Amino acid sequence: MTTHRLFSAVWQILQAAGIALILTLIFLLTPAIAQKDIPASVVLDGREIFQISSSGEYTAQERAELVNSLLQEAVQERQPIQIEVEQRNGLPTVLLNDRHLVTVTERDAPPGSTADEQARVWVRRLRTAVQQAQQQRTVEFLQWAGVIALGVVAIACLLHWGLGQFWQRSLRPSLAAILPRPEADEDTEHPQALNILLGLLLAIARTGVWLGAALYITNLFPLTRQWGYRIFNSLVASFTSPLITLGQSSYSLTDLLVLAFMLLGLIIFTKMVTDLLKSRILQMTGVNRGAQEAVAVILRYAMLFIGSLVVLQIWGLDISSLAILASALGVGIGFGLQDIAKILAVV
Repeated sequence: MTTHRLFSAVWQILQAAGIALILTLIFLLTPAIAQKDIPASVVLDGREIFQISSSGEYTAQERAELVNSLLQEAVQERQPIQIEVEQRNGLPTVLLNDRHLVTVTERDAPPGSTADEQARVWVRRLRTAVQQAQQQRTVEFLQWAGVIALGVVAIACLLHWGLGQFWQRSLRPSLAAILPRPEADEDTEHPQALNILLGLLLAIARTGVWLGAALYITNLFPLTRQWGYRIFNSLVASFTSPLITLGQSSYSLTDLLVLAFMLLGLIIFTKMVTDLLKSRILQMTGVNRGAQEAVAVILRYAMLFIGSLVVLQIWGLDISSLAILASALGVGIGFGLQDIAKILAVV
């Protein structure tokens, strides 16, 4: 019963911290900053050739989509392709089989370069990309790529099996020996939790092997490379687009995931430290069990509080705006310590 009440107090502290963090995010939440006009990529078969800027009434994305469609159409026809540059209306214009492909403006040229110089650079890159795209559509290349793909699948199968053997015979026993021993009343739960954790890590490693193999095979063939490029760009846009603005900084889903992993690592680290403190140090002092638990809980949540502030500062959040979080945490910790003191009095 005493242990149950102690963990109830700890859970109250954790709930207070979670509620305070949610309230802080809601308090600081403002609309995301609108995306500015950024250059778009000219792509052939899933490989970027160059980036293009907006021009006049056309956005960068509209110009890039037009160039991409013309290039893809010309390559699929499997006819000789000529790419040249000539002056039209005072601006260098890239021609694809005597058809207008794109007009190079000063906005397309990097600082220190002219539109004419940039046009010549684009022409060289386009010729190389078109030649490569045509070569990768030949029967000989497709046969070679098929053989390579089968070899990659075989290597992935071997790694899948090898990871299981290495994990079962070497790494799993080593991790089981390093992790702290469970308490006497948790003997039946700890092995199961350990097996679940190790099984999850093994599944992640195997999934990484197959994802790597799939990405490599996808990159071999022009059609699958196009699909992979589109999917990858959609995922990148989803993870990197600003979601929230805290203070004067905006954060994307990737930033939030990084913060979540940093806080998770902090929680795991503090638990390992307090477990070692209880099993290696406090037991040697001869203090009763209730006092040991109280010292461990106080130390852990003090480390969590200070560590969370450090993590948020490293992450880029101005912790001076977190006064509401600190006050809510103080209230939660105060209530929790009152319950702990009551437990110690009973013990």
